[in-house]
Amino acid sequence: MLYRYAMIAFEVHLNGKKICTAGVGDLGVLTTSLAWRGPQPYQKGGRSVAEYLRLDAGGLAHSGEHLRFLDRKLKRGDVVSIKVVEIASPDKPRERQRSNPAAELRRQKQYVRRMAKQFGWKI
Repeated sequence: MLYRYAMIAFEVHLNGKKICTAGVGDLGVLTTSLAWRGPQPYQKGGRSVAEYLRLDAGGLAHSGEHLRFLDRKLKRGDVVSIKVVEIASPDKPRERQRSNPAAELRRQKQYVRRMAKQFGWKI
């Protein structure tokens, strides 16, 4: 991915080591996040869910593609830093996913049906 102009990007470091430089171009949405969820107790028909501690970087490019540059487990004591930089070209994303309008419409319809049932509505 080569762009004509410099773009804002996030240079992500973990424990002092550069992990990636994420960027989506001149138009789009770029995110980097840390997430923690404590262990969840046993639920009906399932097993308990372990603690979740992750770092991820990705975004939505002007083309409509969802880009993922980073999705990594973390552990207690890890040091994460994010530097906002201006670059001509980001690292290659690990994943690219184009939207599927037909699949999205199916998911929306399923959601509406589920909510209607929950509220006792007939559609």
